[in-house]
Amino acid sequence: MIRFSILFLILGSSLCGCAGSHDLVEQYGGMRDVLRMGNTQSRISFAEIRQQPHAVGVGALTDLQGEITVFDGQIFVATTPDGIRASTTRDDPNPGSATLMTLAHVETWHQDPLPDSPSLEQSIEEVARSHGIDTDKPFPFFIEGIASSYQLHVINGYCPVATPDLAPEEQPWRQHGVSTALRVVGFFARDQHGVMTHHGSNLHIHAIIVNGDEWISGHLDEVEMAEGATLSVPVVSEARPRY
Repeated sequence: MIRFSILFLILGSSLCGCAGSHDLVEQYGGMRDVLRMGNTQSRISFAEIRQQPHAVGVGALTDLQGEITVFDGQIFVATTPDGIRASTTRDDPNPGSATLMTLAHVETWHQDPLPDSPSLEQSIEEVARSHGIDTDKPFPFFIEGIASSYQLHVINGYCPVATPDLAPEEQPWRQHGVSTALRVVGFFARDQHGVMTHHGSNLHIHAIIVNGDEWISGHLDEVEMAEGATLSVPVVSEARPRY
């Protein structure tokens, strides 16, 4: 089984409000700038995210009013009014925007079994390198399978680490689960702590879960994938295998 956990610490360098280009990946806002410094203004609209096909991304709504997960151009928005209940909409026609967004547009993917490496980061890097991806540069990925266990949250206006004494109605909504089919959508970004990723991790990952007629999405704090999960990384035409 593959386990990933992340401490919700927002440290490291900041990023200006404009997009930063990293070949496959564009960055709007930075984690430290948004979550610790409180610069939560709009940086990219949903319309702009959809301007190119096959968008994939993870981020947060303007003013930190919820989580955004983008997969193959579909935008999943998770919000919580009080930290007790949460809901996810998919492709809501109403306009929206993100204050924090890591974004790529990927038409085709390689799909491989998820390796049983010591960490999820190592599994992702191993598969990416086998397909010639330069793992020193950020890239998106997704995982499909059964999560033996997971923990996720939906932010509600404030970072619980940067603002520890939150009122109950300002707390993030959290959910724990076991033996759950889900899709992990995320980015591997080496040395982007405080910008694309939380401090201490090279990953920023969200989950999309189908629960009957409802969708559940949010930021993954921890996930353990059972045997049989698959990992997909982008097909990069100019890539050459690296050994």
